[in-house]
Amino acid sequence: MEAWRLPQAEEIASRMTREDPRSPAVLDFKGRVAFHQGRYEEARRLLEQALALESANERRQAFGLLAQRTQDAVKKTRRHESAHFFLYLDEERDWILASYALEALEKSYQAIGQELGYFPETKVRVEIAPDVPSFNAISTLSVRDIEETGAVGICKFNKIMTISPRALLQGYRWLDSLSHEYLHYAIVALTGNRAPIWLHEGMARFYENRWRRPDPAQDRADYLTPSYKTLLAQALQRDKFVGFKKMEPSLIHLETPEEVQLAYAEAASAIEFFLNRKGQAGIRELLSEVRRRPTAEALEKVLGVSFDAFESQWKEFLRGKGLKEIEGSRVRKLKVRTNQKEDEEAVELQEIQSIVGRNRTHLGDRLWQSGRMGAAALEYERALQASPHSPIILNKLARALIHQERYQEALPHLKKARELDPDRVGTYVQLGRLYHASKNHAAARAVLEEAIQINPFNPLLYRLLHEVYAALGAQEQAHKARTILERLMRAG
Repeated sequence: MEAWRLPQAEEIASRMTREDPRSPAVLDFKGRVAFHQGRYEEARRLLEQALALESANERRQAFGLLAQRTQDAVKKTRRHESAHFFLYLDEERDWILASYALEALEKSYQAIGQELGYFPETKVRVEIAPDVPSFNAISTLSVRDIEETGAVGICKFNKIMTISPRALLQGYRWLDSLSHEYLHYAIVALTGNRAPIWLHEGMARFYENRWRRPDPAQDRADYLTPSYKTLLAQALQRDKFVGFKKMEPSLIHLETPEEVQLAYAEAASAIEFFLNRKGQAGIRELLSEVRRRPTAEALEKVLGVSFDAFESQWKEFLRGKGLKEIEGSRVRKLKVRTNQKEDEEAVELQEIQSIVGRNRTHLGDRLWQSGRMGAAALEYERALQASPHSPIILNKLARALIHQERYQEALPHLKKARELDPDRVGTYVQLGRLYHASKNHAAARAVLEEAIQINPFNPLLYRLLHEVYAALGAQEQAHKARTILERLMRAG
């Protein structure tokens, strides 16, 4: 069961039931198998029967509560289905996610299958929670886990669980997160759930965007975001790393967001190093060996060096990359949406580190709200002088310039904002507006579709995409964008 070989576990449970149908341990095991198969009501009932016979088992009590809470959360969802996935989500609030999620998951199924040689025999269960309480109920992850460690998804209990990007103030890379968790699912299957956290998270982070890279030979180091480059450069300079052993049993137990993201960067770069040494075949062999023996022994068998030597050679590999700190890059915390009318601008202002830059940006916002676009642009320019590497100010200035049709002046600011923070959805929205207005339809399509990968609930995306698709002759996509827009507008 722990290796998620559920058909075999179910056979064992049936045999045990025939031998001792009233055993609390047998009822417990049958309940856990049912839970792992998504049969939550049956799981809850079996666990209650086990507790009625033997009530003092605290572990069983906790699992029974999890089964109850999961059943309550999931019974409000609707199932969507594709060739290889069952997707459950809140139809009223998150209907917009279904088609995009299943498309990305199917692309991940093919892309990761090509990389690792793994294709699940049964459909994979995916649950997208509509809000934090539901996410906590099914995953046990808390608001702290989301905001401090970026834990927006988890692969556990033979399924994938994520939170709706609508529940976060600025969204997040929700499609990459689904792919990330699918990689964990594949690694569990390939290793019998014996892979250490650094291997799990390194592979998941390294390959998570493989689904949107048509060419597998395309730059494999694109996992190195500006913040990752900066964190690794600092770790090398100070010789202060998060050790691979410290990552156990989960990255969410590390103390700070910076530590968590450094751990991800270290683990992903270790996978890049391993690939450079042994190639794709070496990764497959390593996973196969981890299934049979301890990781250190598996690594030594495949790579030919001890684990300590592996760590030393990996650090030399990092030094050879010439990584440098990128001014202005920083680990951005996620922010849970506490209500629908929450002021995003107030949250953004707090992210601006310079007090002068923050005050001038606030003044620019007030000028913008009063319709004085030219004056707002001037104030944002002054704010940028005080904080020249702020993606927030760069975005606001670009927005004001676009409104004045000063597209060529706005474009460099948006390009810089994207380089500093490639996961900020506002940058892609503004780029979409700019490219749409200047009739660069192909570029507009690319950035607007990427914005959907971060926060698909903005009606402006679909208004612009409808026109862009139509201009490109993509009538089917234009119709879909128009349909989504109309439904979003009806929902208010």
